Amino acid sequence: MVLEELLAPAGSYDVLVVAVNAGADAVYIAGQQYGARAYAKNFTMEEIEKAVNYAHMNGSKVHVTVNTLVNNFEIVDVLKYLFKLYQIGVDAVIVQDFGLIWLLKTFIPDLEVHASTQMGLNNYSSFKWASRNNIKRVVLPREVNIHQIKQTHDQLEKDNIDMDIEVFGHGALCYCVSGKCYMSSYNSGRSGNRGACAQPCRREYRLKYRGYNIGNGYLLSTHDLATYNHLTEISDAGVKSLKLEGRMKSKDYIGTIVNSYRNIIDGNPGDYKKDLHLVFNRQFTDGYMMGDKPGEVMGRGHSGHEGLYIGDIVDIDGTKVTIEVKNHEIPVILEPGDGIAFKYNGKIKGIYLENIIKQDENEIIIDTTRLVKVGTEVFISYSKSTHEYLKQFEKETIKSNVPVNLSLTWDENLNLFTKVEFHVDDELINFRHKTLDKFEKAKNKPLTEETLEKQLSKTGGTPFYMDNIRFNNMPKDIFIPIREINQIRREILDTATEMLMNHYTPTKKAVKQVRKDLTKFFEDYEGNAGKIKKKTPKLSIFIDDLAQIRAASGFDLKRIYFDGNCHYNNSEDYYANIKETLKQGSLMASPTEFVWVLSSFISEEDAVRCNEIVKELENEGIIISVMGDFPGMSEIFDCPIYGNHNLNVWNSFCVRDMNEAGFKSLILSSELSGAEIKELVSKNHDRNIDLEMIVNGNLEVIVSKDDFTNLNDGNDFIISNDADYAILEDKKRKKFKYKVFFDYNRQSHIINKDCLCLIEEMNEIKEFGLDNLIVDCRYSNEQYTSQILSIYNESLQNKDDEELTKYKYQIMDFSQSYINKGNFIEGRLHENS
Repeated sequence: MVLEELLAPAGSYDVLVVAVNAGADAVYIAGQQYGARAYAKNFTMEEIEKAVNYAHMNGSKVHVTVNTLVNNFEIVDVLKYLFKLYQIGVDAVIVQDFGLIWLLKTFIPDLEVHASTQMGLNNYSSFKWASRNNIKRVVLPREVNIHQIKQTHDQLEKDNIDMDIEVFGHGALCYCVSGKCYMSSYNSGRSGNRGACAQPCRREYRLKYRGYNIGNGYLLSTHDLATYNHLTEISDAGVKSLKLEGRMKSKDYIGTIVNSYRNIIDGNPGDYKKDLHLVFNRQFTDGYMMGDKPGEVMGRGHSGHEGLYIGDIVDIDGTKVTIEVKNHEIPVILEPGDGIAFKYNGKIKGIYLENIIKQDENEIIIDTTRLVKVGTEVFISYSKSTHEYLKQFEKETIKSNVPVNLSLTWDENLNLFTKVEFHVDDELINFRHKTLDKFEKAKNKPLTEETLEKQLSKTGGTPFYMDNIRFNNMPKDIFIPIREINQIRREILDTATEMLMNHYTPTKKAVKQVRKDLTKFFEDYEGNAGKIKKKTPKLSIFIDDLAQIRAASGFDLKRIYFDGNCHYNNSEDYYANIKETLKQGSLMASPTEFVWVLSSFISEEDAVRCNEIVKELENEGIIISVMGDFPGMSEIFDCPIYGNHNLNVWNSFCVRDMNEAGFKSLILSSELSGAEIKELVSKNHDRNIDLEMIVNGNLEVIVSKDDFTNLNDGNDFIISNDADYAILEDKKRKKFKYKVFFDYNRQSHIINKDCLCLIEEMNEIKEFGLDNLIVDCRYSNEQYTSQILSIYNESLQNKDDEELTKYKYQIMDFSQSYINKGNFIEGRLHENS
């Protein structure tokens, strides 16, 4: 296998110790801030340093997640934090924010950076962008399949680009592509992008179509990923690191999954697959990576843990219960103290076993007073022996994992000169140790090579073991006390340990230079209060139907963004028709700029295909622009490119980085408050890029590969009519109703239940210095489009607050849903609760 790294999660120092001891090659953790698991215990800076030292002494690495989005108010603090991580020698930081990418490559270029899965880099052009931006590793979205991974790896090798690929191999799956979900943020004030997700995907929902109830249950809940049967395929595809999920999980969970995958990767015999089923899981899927279809990835029946299926109850005689064993693929031997679960009619009850009367490969008979019924499914959910076995990983210990070579040479005065050599990360580390005036002529029993080698090889409690000791012309009649040999060994090992730890930390010269550069940046950044350039923003519009262009005629619009992705049921129809649609739309929109909105999370192949259409139109005299959501678009498209909302623009340095990536405009994140947007614009000095903001519309909260096949009754939900939609209703909070549309790739797009409406804030927004304000009229009609444009066009004139409030009530009258102000007033609520 070329699968070099088993990467484990840890939410606290105690869990990190377990992960390292159980065999993780690397562990990813988070500090108290900026990690995407706000409710994990997480690490203080002192604990991070302790964790780094412990891992390095044991031959493991530590990656620190700094993978939340940050706004301009936080830039100085997050850079100070990153500088501390650099100083103490963390092996890598995992980053989502494009602004942090620019800051790291500019000020701390020697700190290794990994692109978080939430960055959404899913195609080869985005990998090339990552390479140019000093990113060493890309953590792929869970939606990328193994064939795409292999193609990407092979192309990287062909182009001689040194880039590691990391994939998730086990644990919980996000429903939304790349975890770029806004449902929790917009409706609970808890942003997944800030580590505070309320997990609305694990709630119960109903799916309705034209008033009919067509699906119930945990409709957005996925099974857990498990790839233990596919490690060779994953390795052969060029993946370097297999990532296990679970920074919120217990020591038992982390110990089990790390120990299991470590032994499976190493080819050791044992019941490791069984163990994986016993810790928390929502049943397993091979995932999109290994070719499972959406209906196989989804676990719509429940969102909790069951355990490993054993069989069914076939007979009950008093307290004697007979279980027919049906799972012969992963056999189970029950023991007293194990936990088993009984599942009947969707409800689960559990017991700890006390008395096992009989068990063989066909049946198990237990004694229980628990009230159960024939036909009940039985699962093992806890193994007492596995739990006891895992306790060995809880104690801090230093494993001897670094081989050392010694070469011993004496001079004529019996002084010993020892050459010490060992390797860390393929780097040779060597030094010389002098032992003066310790050896003397033997009076009785002379020292032997065997005795000296035996004493020097006692390296317990250190990271080293003696691999080879070479003696060069050792005098035959010399003597030295054993305590002196032990002292020589201690001095050698102390120096080796110091040099080992120094390998992971930057030099004093490098630290001094970074500190100098950062100090100057902080002075400039904090000393510059920022200035907003006064300008009157123009209006732009999102549409999904060319008929809406007629409604937009007569208004002074900057751009018309056309998103026709949900008007086709398959890619063949889409690509057969889209060119003519774009041609017609461009002619209708003229002289307003017409922009083609690409499908979310588009593949490299599809992006290239889209560029060919743009070129064909250009040859026919039709000039259009393109909007997308991945950096690296300029690698493919020659026309103007604009950034869609999934780029998550939170700060002015993200603007700078995306400007360098070739974008001509960017939509600022709708998760930002007005104060944060104002600060971003005031700090932004890139005036050759437009900044845009959505001020009205039902925002997209989720894009998912789920196509709602395999609902609870086994049926598939298929919409045959173009641009039709289903309704997703929260079963307990019935006012929470979301429209669900499907694009030509059969991705589902879930649209927020409420309509963002910032008409009352327009006087404030006009002062922000933005270039463009967008009204999103997708999935509406001509009349709605005309009314919304008319109102917002009026609001750009000098209107007082009272008039703007009247406009709000007009919008409430014809809006298709409730209206709200999103995160504009207070930002994300409950972030620090």
